[in-house]
Amino acid sequence: MSILDIHSRDRPKISLVILFTLWKLFLLCIALLSPGPGYDTSTKLLHPEPSLPRTLAESGWGLSARLRSFVRWDAIYFIEIARRGYSWEQEWAFGWGFTKFMALASKGLTLIGLSDPDGNEVVAGILVSHAFHLLSVLMLHELTLVVYPTLSASKRSKIALLAASLHVTSPAGMFLSAPYAESCFSFLNFTGFYVYAKTLGTHHKNQAVGRDVFILFSGLIFGLAATFRGNGLFSGLVLIYDAMDCMARILQSTEIRHHIRRLFVVCVSGILMALITVLPQYIAYNVYCSSSSADTLMRPWCSDWIPSIYAWVQREYWGVGFLKYWTLSNLPLFVLAAPMLYIMLHSGLGAIDGGASAKTRPSQYNKKGAAEPLPPKFGLLVDNTIVRRIAVPQVVVAALALTSYHVQIITRLSSGYPVWYWWLASLIAENRETSIWGRKFHSASIITRWMVLYAIVQGGLFASFLPPA
Repeated sequence: MSILDIHSRDRPKISLVILFTLWKLFLLCIALLSPGPGYDTSTKLLHPEPSLPRTLAESGWGLSARLRSFVRWDAIYFIEIARRGYSWEQEWAFGWGFTKFMALASKGLTLIGLSDPDGNEVVAGILVSHAFHLLSVLMLHELTLVVYPTLSASKRSKIALLAASLHVTSPAGMFLSAPYAESCFSFLNFTGFYVYAKTLGTHHKNQAVGRDVFILFSGLIFGLAATFRGNGLFSGLVLIYDAMDCMARILQSTEIRHHIRRLFVVCVSGILMALITVLPQYIAYNVYCSSSSADTLMRPWCSDWIPSIYAWVQREYWGVGFLKYWTLSNLPLFVLAAPMLYIMLHSGLGAIDGGASAKTRPSQYNKKGAAEPLPPKFGLLVDNTIVRRIAVPQVVVAALALTSYHVQIITRLSSGYPVWYWWLASLIAENRETSIWGRKFHSASIITRWMVLYAIVQGGLFASFLPPA
């Protein structure tokens, strides 16, 4: 596979940085060479044209204005909120954690003397997205090494390198470069899974306190991720999975002390995650629902059983809800999202059901002397406890994108979920066929080409302010 030819397996992190740099420079060229705004010129609200014809230097335009090709769609909201805070109710749909972090990064640029006349928020947002995308690439590499400790060293290194490389060229494309929350969320989500994975298997086998700290820390990270993107809340399902597993072991085991301890720590971790996730909702509640806010009319969501401005705004302003997006006019968007939906659901469900698949076909996969059984459909996702748990949030998010979200966003939401990267990496590593609707294909080649092509086309459309977004 050509993707391996540009990497040295002896120095994987340096290879990943080189690949990342080349890919980002390529996307930068696409953005800067785009023909300009399509049907929407909202970005100019952030950088209005000068009233009289002047040179660029005389107009006061700084670096942020020259990078306006990255400020499209939701990025306009993120930039404006980072600049002046939340002013309108509908703006609470945009991650509180990310806007606060961008505002902080903008102030940091000012403190070190990198002040831009148009405001540092655009530059800060782009720098943050690039930095955290690189960090998430490196974190996915480390996560893969932790998740597959039983593989041979060479195969584990190969899968880790492939998975991280695939994340570089994710179909999220320009959304991982523009002022969007996707790259920060990917890093936090991968880090949360990494910390959680360290509590399972052979890690800290005789260090109960170490395991407890890692479990608590994973809940904290998942909670922080949820303040960047709302779908991060579903990453907490690994903690629920863990709690249910502990309860089952308590009922079945005679030595329940260890399981009771873990159950308690997992529950505390879940509470930590919930408290962090609720923080932005609490702040909004005080703004819109507090009796001391005399100048603010009580909003309808204030009287809900669980008052959530995020849920209300998504439902009221963006039309999010069960089957609400299922209209004939949106059919092209479902077609566009279909490849990523299939990949996420197929790999996620395969990981969840992989253990059973392996048991029903015990010896079919060792004919060529493979070190471990690899069923054709699911590869390295089979019979791995950690992968099975991590697959649950991926499947839930993909199912919700299909039934309730604006379906086209699945191509960027997918960037923060590792299981489908592992599935595709295993297909590439083993050069195996997969069955799609009864026909066999070398699907790894098809999918990787689609990913790169989609990211390129999407990058040009994004920079020109053209759908889909």
